[in-house]
Amino acid sequence: MLTSATASTSTATLSSNSSSSPSPVPSTSSSSSWSKPIHYYDLTQLDSVKTLQLYKLAVQQLQELALPSNLWSNKNTLKGGDQQSDKTKNDDDHVSKSITLTTSLPELAIQVLLVNESTCEFLWHLARLDVFSKDFTELFHMQQKLQELHCLKKLKYFLNLSVRETLYWYLQLAVLESKKMEVASSKTNHPHVAGSVLNVADFFPVTDDDDKSASWINLKFKTVLSQNFNGLDEIMMQATDKTKGDANNTLMMPGGLSREVWDEKREQFWTRMEQLENMEPHALYPTSIYRQSDGCTVATPDSQAMEAVMSTTLTTSIRIESHVLAFNCPLLAEMYRPLGRVVIVLDDKLGRDMPDTLGLVEVATNYRVMMEDDDVVKNNQEKYVQMTIGEQLDRYFAHHDVETTVLLHGGNEVDKDIENVQQILIDLKKIGAMRNEPVLVVGGGVLADIAGFACSLFHRNTPYVMLATSIVAGIDAGPSPRTCCDGQGFKNAFGAIHPPVLTLTDRTLWRTMHAGMIRHGLAEIVKMAVVENRELFELLERVGPKYLVKTKFGTDMAGLDRKELAKLNMNAFQADCERIVGLAMESYVRAEYGNLWETHQCRPHAYGHTWSPGYEMPAGLLHGHAVATCMGFGAYLSWKHCYWIDEDQFVRICKLINNLELSLWHDIMDDKQIFHSCTKKMIQKRGGNLAAPIPRGEIGECGYLNDISDDDLSRYLDEYKDLVTDKLGMERRGYGVEPLLEDVGLAETATASMAAVRAEISQDGQKDKQASHGNSKTAVSHEDGSGQPQSYNDWIKEAQAGRNADWKFNVTFDNVPDTPSAPHFPHNTLFHNHAEEYAMSQTSVASSNVQVAAKITVEENLFAPCMVGSLESQFLKMMAQNKKATRVLDIGTFTGMSAIAFAEGALSVHSCSGAASSVVVDTLEFDLKTAKAAQKIFDHCEPKVTKAIQLHHGNAVDWMRARAKDPLGPVYDIIFIDADKDNYMQYYDLAMGNDNEGRRALLAPDGIILADNTLSALVYDESDNRRVALHQFNQHVKNDPRVEQVVLTLREGVTMISHRRNN
Repeated sequence: MLTSATASTSTATLSSNSSSSPSPVPSTSSSSSWSKPIHYYDLTQLDSVKTLQLYKLAVQQLQELALPSNLWSNKNTLKGGDQQSDKTKNDDDHVSKSITLTTSLPELAIQVLLVNESTCEFLWHLARLDVFSKDFTELFHMQQKLQELHCLKKLKYFLNLSVRETLYWYLQLAVLESKKMEVASSKTNHPHVAGSVLNVADFFPVTDDDDKSASWINLKFKTVLSQNFNGLDEIMMQATDKTKGDANNTLMMPGGLSREVWDEKREQFWTRMEQLENMEPHALYPTSIYRQSDGCTVATPDSQAMEAVMSTTLTTSIRIESHVLAFNCPLLAEMYRPLGRVVIVLDDKLGRDMPDTLGLVEVATNYRVMMEDDDVVKNNQEKYVQMTIGEQLDRYFAHHDVETTVLLHGGNEVDKDIENVQQILIDLKKIGAMRNEPVLVVGGGVLADIAGFACSLFHRNTPYVMLATSIVAGIDAGPSPRTCCDGQGFKNAFGAIHPPVLTLTDRTLWRTMHAGMIRHGLAEIVKMAVVENRELFELLERVGPKYLVKTKFGTDMAGLDRKELAKLNMNAFQADCERIVGLAMESYVRAEYGNLWETHQCRPHAYGHTWSPGYEMPAGLLHGHAVATCMGFGAYLSWKHCYWIDEDQFVRICKLINNLELSLWHDIMDDKQIFHSCTKKMIQKRGGNLAAPIPRGEIGECGYLNDISDDDLSRYLDEYKDLVTDKLGMERRGYGVEPLLEDVGLAETATASMAAVRAEISQDGQKDKQASHGNSKTAVSHEDGSGQPQSYNDWIKEAQAGRNADWKFNVTFDNVPDTPSAPHFPHNTLFHNHAEEYAMSQTSVASSNVQVAAKITVEENLFAPCMVGSLESQFLKMMAQNKKATRVLDIGTFTGMSAIAFAEGALSVHSCSGAASSVVVDTLEFDLKTAKAAQKIFDHCEPKVTKAIQLHHGNAVDWMRARAKDPLGPVYDIIFIDADKDNYMQYYDLAMGNDNEGRRALLAPDGIILADNTLSALVYDESDNRRVALHQFNQHVKNDPRVEQVVLTLREGVTMISHRRNN
C-alpha cells in the first residue's frame, strides 16, 4: 500500500505598526499599483496524456536497452529459494526474482541518462512535475501502477541521486511493467505485484569498480553534468563510437554522436538545471526528497501589510509485507544501500541480550519461522538459529554491506516522556545524523511515538522509516503522523505532526509478542471497524479471539491444540489475518492522512480516545484496554444520548470488545472528578470542541458528539457500568484480560500519574475559583477578607497548587533497575542561579581555620572549585558534632578544608568532656604539591585543630588495605570519600570490609560514609569516564544489601551511607 498526504494550507498575516498616519487605501482604479503576488514555484501543469505517453516510451526503451529478451528465462532463480522449505516461508508467493542486465552499469547509464531521447526527456519532464499532487497520484493509481508511482516519486529527484540510484529506480519501472505483461499474458489475476526483481547488490557494490574511469556513476547526476569528471567526455565518445556500423546492437543508439552534438546536448542539460533552480528548486537542491513546500505572498504598495498562504506536501509509503528482514527483501536495502549506512533507533527489548524476541530464523535466508513444524526443524537443526529481532536486523544489514549505528532506547509506556525524546535528540546529534538519511525506527507504538517526535525536532524535520514490531505500531502508531510523548499524567500531551516516509508492517515479527500485547493492539483495529469499516467489523466477529490472540495473528500455532488445528483452514485463516491487517491499515490512513495537521476534528480514528487519555495512566492500563472502555462508553452515548444507534447495535459492539478479551469497564471510571477533567482537557486539545467520534447510523459509520453536561455524563457512566458489569451478562463482568501494564511485565505508571492528575485537578479548581471572583477589588476569597488562605492547609491547597503543577510523585515503591549510564542532564550545576548563594548567606560564617584554608588555596594557585566550600564544610562539621565522632577518615585531602571541618566538629563536642586528645582525623592525599599546601594550611590553624589532623601522603587504596589487614587498627565513625572518582568503589569496599578476603571493615558498626560529588554523575560531561564511574558507584551502593543510603542534593551531591539495621 502506498499513499500520498498533502498538508493543509494556512494563512499568515503580517503587518507593520507606525506612529504615522496610515496610508490611504488605493481606489479600484489604481489597483494596478499594488504589488504583484509572489508565487514561489512554476511547476509544469500535469498533462495526463503527454505524461503517460512519455512514460510508456521511456519504459519501452529501458526494456530494450537493459533487460534480457526473455525476462523469465530458466537462468533466473529464486534467491535462497532452494534452501528454504515451503512451511517456513509461510507459502509466500511473492519472492523476488533476481535478473541479470544485458550490459554494464556505466555503459547503461550513458545510454539511459545521457543519450536516449525518450529516457532522458521523461526524466526532465518528471523533474518539473508535482509528483506529490493528488492529480499525479490518481493518474497512476487509475493505471494500476501503485509501485511504479513509488519509483516515480524517487526519480523526480534524479539530479540529486547518484547515477547508480537513478538507474536502480528507473529500471524498476521496466521490470515492473515486464512482470505485468507476464501476468497479463498468463491470463491470471495477480492483485499484488511483488517487490523489485532487481538485485540491489548489482547496483550498489561495496567496493569501487575496477575500472576507475567508471567511478563517475557513484556521483550525484547533477555533479556529473557540472564537471568533466574523470574524462567523461572521452568515455562518452568511446561508448558512442562502439555503435557505429553495428545495426544489430540493441544496447547503444545506432550511429553514435559527434563531439558537437554531445556538447550541444550537455549545454541543454545545463540550461535545464539553471531553469530548475528557479522554477522547481526541490528537484535540484532538496533538503529531503519526501516533502515539498509552496506559497503565495501579496502585499500593499508600501509593504506595510501582507497576506500569505503556505503549504507543505508530504509523501509516505506503506508496505504490509512478510519477512521484511529476509535477505532477498529489498525494501530496506534499496533505502539504505545507496547511503552506505543506517542509524537505527531500536527498542531495547529487541537487542542482542534480550530474550523477549528470540525466535527461530533460517540461517541461509534470514527468514523468521512463522508456523513451526517440529519435524522439519528437528531434522534440520543446523539450518535454524534462535535469535532476537535485533540480531536478525544486524544480519540483514551485514548481508547488504550497510554500516549500522544502533541507538537503544526504552519502548515501554513508562519511557514515553520528554526526557527520553531529548535523549534521542542528543544521540542523533552525537552521531551526526543527516536530513537526507532517514532514521530507521524499529519497535512498537511507544518508540514510534517518541522517536518520531525526536525526528520531527531534529534539524526541524528529519525523515524516518518505521519498522513496526507490534500491532499498535503496525496499523496505528507506526504510520501515524501524530508523534508525541506523555506529560503531567496525561497521554500524548506534547507532540508534532511528522509521519514516517516508509512504514513496514511485518506480521512475522509479532510472533514474539506477549499475548496481552496482541490483545491490547486489537483495540486499535476495533475502533476502525466500528466507525469506518463494516467488513472489518464482521471479519473480527467471525475470526474472534480464539485464533487471533492465541496464534498471534497466525504466526504461532503453539497456542492451539490438535483439535483446534484440525478444524482450522490454514490458508483461509492466513488470508483473514492479512485482510484484517490490510483493512485496518487502509481505514486508518484514509482517515488520518486527509486531515494531516488536525485542522478539523472530524477524526473517526479518535474513537475511544476522548476520555481514555485522562485516566489511562492513573489507572495503569494498557492503552488498548483504556481505548476499549472508552469505545464501549461512546457506543452507549450514541444509543442513549444521541439516539444514533439502537440497543442491538450497542450490544453487538460491546460483545465484540468483550469477546476479544478487552475491557469494557475499569473502576477508575467511577471517579467522576477525573472523568470531567478529561472532558475539559480534550476540549482544550481539540480547539474548543469535544467532537467525540462515536458510531452513528450503521456500524462502520461515524458521527461526532460535541455537547454534553457533566451531570449527564455522570448519569450515563453509572447506567453504562450497570449494564456492562451486570445486566448484559458479559464475560468477566465486562472487565478485560490482563488489562494492566504490570500484567504484561511492564512498569506501572499509576501511582505517579494519579498524583500528577490530582495536582492538576487541584490547580484547575483554584483557577476556576479565582475566575469566579473576577477582578473586583472588593472580592475576597476568605472569611477574614484578606484574600489569602486562612489556614496552613488552605495555603497548601490553593497557593501551592500552581507552583506544583508539574510535580512528579516523590515516593519510590520499587528498586530502580540499573542502567549503563546516568540520564542526560543538560546543566553543569544542580541548582538554579542564586540558590546556592542564598543558602550560603543563611549558613553560619566559615570559621577562621576554614578561611585560612581558602586564602592559602588561592595564594598557592590551586584549583579553588575543588574546595568543599563554606556550605559543605559547615555540613561536615555538624555531622561530626551530631555523630560525636572521635575518629574520622578523610579520603582526598586537597587543601584540607574537609579535614578542618571534621576536626572542628569533633573537638567542639569532646573538648567539653576533656577528651579532645582522642580526636583524630586521618586525611589522605596522593599529590605531593597539594599535600604540602595542605600541611601549610594545617600549620596555620588553631593548635588543637593542627594536632587533631594527621596528613598521610601516598596511595589511598594501599594505605586503607594496610589498615584493613591490621586486626588491632582503629575503626572510623565517619569516612569521607572525596578523592579520584575512578576509585570510589574501591574506597567504599575497603571501608565496608570483606570477610572472605580477610579484610576487616574500617567503618565502625554505627558509623557513616559520606561520599562527595555523587550527583556529578549528572553534571559531568557525558564523554567523561568519571561520570560513568560515579554512576556505577551509585548503583553499587544502591544494590548493596548491607546498607541503606540517601543521596542529598548538597552542592554536587553527597551520599550518606550506614549499615542496615534489623528492626
